[in-house]
Formats: sequence, C-alpha cells, structure tokens
Amino acid sequence: MLLEITCASDFLCRYVAPAASCTPQILEAFKKQIVALMQEKYTNHWDPQRPYYGNGYRAITSFGGQVDPLLCEAAQKSLMPIETLEGHIPKDLVLWVEPFTVSFRVGDHGTINTIYDGVRGKVLMTPPSPPHLGRPARISHAVPITSPLTKSQVIIAPSAPAPPTSSKIAIMAH
Repeated sequence: MLLEITCASDFLCRYVAPAASCTPQILEAFKKQIVALMQEKYTNHWDPQRPYYGNGYRAITSFGGQVDPLLCEAAQKSLMPIETLEGHIPKDLVLWVEPFTVSFRVGDHGTINTIYDGVRGKVLMTPPSPPHLGRPARISHAVPITSPLTKSQVIIAPSAPAPPTSSKIAIMAH
C-alpha cells in the first residue's frame, strides 16, 4: 500500500511544485501529509485479493473546481494556500489508488493513464530529469527473433507480454 500511495503523492506534488507559493519545505510537508492521510483513509479499505473493491472510496478527485477534501486537509496541515491546489490541480481529475495500480484520468472523456503497475513491477511515469542532465538517450533493448514456423521476424521487447507457446503458433498457422 505504501508504494502505491507514494507514487500517487509524487504524482500530485508534480502539479503543485511549479507554484510560486510552494517552497521545497511546503511541498515536502504536503507530500508527507498526503501519504499520512491516505494511509489512514485506506487502512480498512485495501484488499490485494480484490484490488478494485472500494476503488471509488479510495479515488482522489477534483470536479467542478472542488478539490478532494483529503488534498485540502493536506494543504491546510502543510501551510500550503488552498489557492495553490485550486490553481494547479487539473479540473476533472480522478486519481485511482488501488492495490498494484495507480492510474488517473483528466476530463470526463479523457484516457486512463497508468502511473504505477505493480503487477509488472514498473513505475510508468517518472519525474523529468533535471535540466542540466539533458534528455536520456533512447536505447532499445528489443531483440529481433525469427520464428521457425512463420519465417517472419518478431520483435520481443522487455515489456512485451510473453510470446505464445509453440502449440498456439501451430494452431494459428493452420
């Protein structure tokens, strides 16, 4: 639960970090408050066996200019002006914090984006690199493989799902 909550709090802090009123000390206090309040709220509403059970209760929202009460409380306790939240948290934001997954949507018809996928053990949205380091080079770890049954080249990337078994390939070839 702590890993998912930490990913969610990091994500939320990225929105308010650019605010002029948000000093590093206030931002760190805000993050700690989010983590503490989420842990308290989710304690009896976290079941890894049924990860989607209670996801509406755990969701952090911002609809119609009304920022989630949990975020307002975290801002108040960390001495962050509520205007900072209202001005920087997107309107119509839904942040789902579930066992093994953290995802969000902005807008009623926006796409759902995954921040953390614990099933695969990946953090999918990482904070940007400091400007002085530049952009990291793109390196492909994909390995080209030629399938003996199809004679066509197949690319298997590290994050790709497992390839079909040979019996499935034989069935698909017929």
